[in-house]
Amino acid sequence: MVLAVVAGVGWSAKPVWQPWWYAATLCGGNLSGDDLAELLPDEWLEAAEDTFGSGHGLLRCGVNENDGRHFVLKVEAQIDTGEPGGPLAMEFRNLRDPHYAYPRSIPGFYGRFGPVIIQECPKLGHDSEGRKRRLVTNVYTLAVEDDPSPRSLRAAVRIANGANAEIGCGADPLPLPDRVEPAQKLSLSQAEGTMCGWLAQDTLPTSPSGKEWQVVAPTDERAPITSCSLIDSGTGESAVDITGWYGDWTDEPFERLLTREVRIPKGHSSRDALLSERFGRAKALCAGESANFLANSYGDSRSVLPMSEVRHLLNEFAADQAERRGCTGLELPGRTVHPEAD
Repeated sequence: MVLAVVAGVGWSAKPVWQPWWYAATLCGGNLSGDDLAELLPDEWLEAAEDTFGSGHGLLRCGVNENDGRHFVLKVEAQIDTGEPGGPLAMEFRNLRDPHYAYPRSIPGFYGRFGPVIIQECPKLGHDSEGRKRRLVTNVYTLAVEDDPSPRSLRAAVRIANGANAEIGCGADPLPLPDRVEPAQKLSLSQAEGTMCGWLAQDTLPTSPSGKEWQVVAPTDERAPITSCSLIDSGTGESAVDITGWYGDWTDEPFERLLTREVRIPKGHSSRDALLSERFGRAKALCAGESANFLANSYGDSRSVLPMSEVRHLLNEFAADQAERRGCTGLELPGRTVHPEAD
């Protein structure tokens, strides 16, 4: 009878102490019990495979449901050189704008399944094909949250810093954030000091509502994915989102996008800078690797802005980014608007 009572007390208490036990025993001790207590459900859980401290190239750890078949929290950190099957290429199987770009101090975004942090590794140099080595940290939180949160971002930063030290990446340690704030909508004058300040210097079209334009400038000019958005203050909706993607890993997602969405005429291919009915693509070579630039203007049945204006904004963004990052070989889309694929 006494044993049954003790066992019952232990079972009910385990969800309380589990987060701190996992923080102390998993993932190289890089996680915080307080953060895990906010992320993990109050259920009986079990540890997943843990390769931190093993010398493996792929550092992996996490927490599973009690059935051992489904994860609650999964963590992966590995070096990516832009190969087709790498973690970044897998994150962007279908090209899209980042769901949520983190503030300037954190080089990453909230991806399809949770936080993604991308850091260049100066101590590891380039691979045999001249590509940079990057440390990519993924924290899969799909099972425990629907939107970006401070707790999942802190977990990702802790893991990235731990993996950086273990792998010998040589990136600067990342500051531990205490909040996740959405990027603010700025007036054109307020945007002048940001990476998207070129919009304040440009001659812009009239917004669909006739109201003033606003700018969302969430990223730093050296971020692994950069972004500028032009917002119609009358509707609060984005008229065009323009993003820059850096590294050889970006080529394949862009080629898939053009192959799937654009009727490419003879004499052109999915590797070209092209203008479609709702988006445009520009290209460059930055630090010896591919850079791709995308402008999206998606309305219900057509682009929000005329494609001539989208092309102009894309070209200005790409030229500004190329100058900031010392890129060469800038390729801009021509005036022809290619129809959507059947």
